[in-house]
Amino acid sequence: MKQNIIVHDLDLRRWGMEKSREFPDFKFTGSKTWLQDVKRRHGIVSRKVQKLVSFRELRNENQIQESVMTFRSEINEIIPNYDPQNVINTDQTGFKYEVYSNRTLSHYGERCTVAALNSPSNKASHSYTVQYMISLSGEIIGDAFLCLQAIF
Repeated sequence: MKQNIIVHDLDLRRWGMEKSREFPDFKFTGSKTWLQDVKRRHGIVSRKVQKLVSFRELRNENQIQESVMTFRSEINEIIPNYDPQNVINTDQTGFKYEVYSNRTLSHYGERCTVAALNSPSNKASHSYTVQYMISLSGEIIGDAFLCLQAIF
């Protein structure tokens, strides 16, 4: 199973050093040249993480995709029956407690880079949020909602 953990150059070097200990007569330094060669040979590049997910989400990805498709088809059937001012979307912008790296090593050409965090006290899953409501006609409705601590 793909783990999607965040990986950096330092991790590749460390893993190389650990593996080299199995061969006591082999002198290995994990040089920049070695690292560049490994990355080039395996099509590995540094990429921005586009989406953070929990390990549970990774296991349930197919079920989530089916649910999304069902929702989209159902909503697209009923939206034309309503005035655009009465179709309301709400979304939030979060400010996280824990700062994490938004880059990881990944394969060149990968369409979506996904990563999971192992936060000791769930700090990665807590944030402050601001939430707005916007109608299908593009109007902001009411005041913004501020939530001082949220678990997502």
